[in-house]
Amino acid sequence: MRRLTSHLTYANVIATLALFVALGGSSYAAIHLGRNTVGSAQIKTGAVGSSEVRNHSLRASDLSGSARRSLRGQIGPAGPQGPAGTPAVSYYAAVAAGGSPYRGNFKGEDHSAGGSGRYTFTFERDVSACAYTASIGTIDGTATEPGLATVRNTTDGQVVVQTTDVAGNPKDLPFHLIVAC
Repeated sequence: MRRLTSHLTYANVIATLALFVALGGSSYAAIHLGRNTVGSAQIKTGAVGSSEVRNHSLRASDLSGSARRSLRGQIGPAGPQGPAGTPAVSYYAAVAAGGSPYRGNFKGEDHSAGGSGRYTFTFERDVSACAYTASIGTIDGTATEPGLATVRNTTDGQVVVQTTDVAGNPKDLPFHLIVAC
């Protein structure tokens, strides 16, 4: 003990006391303050600069409205018109309940025997890579009985529509067909 007291000086005692106070404050903050408890109210204006912000961590929504507006430049002149794209080709058909086509841009059609609900359409080009849709609907806006329409393509590029009643039995029903390429 005598050896320890011989090395005690005022400076050693104050330095050790300062160390305990400093560590105690950090420990208190670590234990009693939760994550994200320091907000804009605790940070003085100008206390955080560019060097304290991690690169790419701010989003436009983090900036004030006036800061966002100041980043906008003037609108430049319009560029030249680009070349015309490939035209989208669409084919369609509207068919009456008896199987007779009413309107459309198909090249040919074939309706299997009456009551079969099966219709085959041929268009100006192979449409096997296109999208098809058909829905039950009249050609003149009158009501029709409910039913289903399914669509598929054939290996030679034609489109087949099958109409059925709600029970799934083949039936000639009016429908509209759209083929989008």
